[in-house]
Amino acid sequence: MTEEALCKIIASVLPGRDVAPSMSLRNDLGVDSIGLMSIVFVLEEQTGIDAMSHMGEFIEAEYVHDIVGICLGANS
Repeated sequence: MTEEALCKIIASVLPGRDVAPSMSLRNDLGVDSIGLMSIVFVLEEQTGIDAMSHMGEFIEAEYVHDIVGICLGANS
């Protein structure tokens, strides 16, 4: 799974948004806690990561690159 592919998955949860790794989840993309959980569940479904094992990391994520890093680390 690449950074670009993960950004596309995240964008699929945020219709009409282009997503780049440097974007802030809250400020740039308007992601709230429910939106974050939607992103996490879609990532779990499409990448096979165990989201529950990384939930604390996902909750602390501030930028798209944080989410990407969690996913890439979980699949290595």
